[in-house]
Amino acid sequence: MAYKRKGHLTVVMEYCTHLRSFLHRRYWKGERKAGKKLIRKELMEYRKPAA
Repeated sequence: MAYKRKGHLTVVMEYCTHLRSFLHRRYWKGERKAGKKLIRKELMEYRKPAA
């Protein structure tokens, strides 16, 4: 079952114990990328000239 916690940008996957370390790295990589994407989006909205 996948769920999303408050304050996190990506969904946590359900994982087996033998895949735990791999999926932890994958989750946090996705979290960092989502944060960067969100920041870029906010900057683009901020930099748009008012029409």
